[in-house]
Amino acid sequence: MQVEKQPEVQGPEQEVRPGAGRDTLELCFIAVTGVVVASAFVAALTYDRVSARAPLFVMLPLLVLIGLQLRRSIAAIRHQRLHGELSAALRGQYVEFNSVVGFIGWMLLLLGLIYVAGHYVGIAAFMFTLLRAYAKETLRLSLLVTVGVTAIIYLLFEHGFNIPLYRGLIFGILENYVG
Repeated sequence: MQVEKQPEVQGPEQEVRPGAGRDTLELCFIAVTGVVVASAFVAALTYDRVSARAPLFVMLPLLVLIGLQLRRSIAAIRHQRLHGELSAALRGQYVEFNSVVGFIGWMLLLLGLIYVAGHYVGIAAFMFTLLRAYAKETLRLSLLVTVGVTAIIYLLFEHGFNIPLYRGLIFGILENYVG
């Protein structure tokens, strides 16, 4: 009678099962997101008094939520499993890792757009690009959602909260030439 052996440890040549390592990848994503938000929070504290309300209103609660999720994720993972799964992810054995890295790339693109073009133009361009290229939405729906959400953000921050958002590097350069 033959008994099939269940592999306890997978070698580097074996493909890792789908869904493996999600806790570790979630932990990596949360850590990167936390670093980005914390950096933006510290940078925003240097704004003038009116603009400095934005970090307290938006980023401080976000940092608290990221901290709570990070604590929860760390508690769910044993240290040995974390090290093994990180190694497997870096070797390319987890398909989900590519998705996480891709999403982090999208977030960095958004930050770059905001830095160069400002919040309104950056968010609108990013949203339109995601709706058209990634979600494959129609041109009409993409334009309606982009214009609508950008208008809501503008009205909410500029008029509702009286918080002027960053206008971008290009606007700053053009403002120096005109004014």
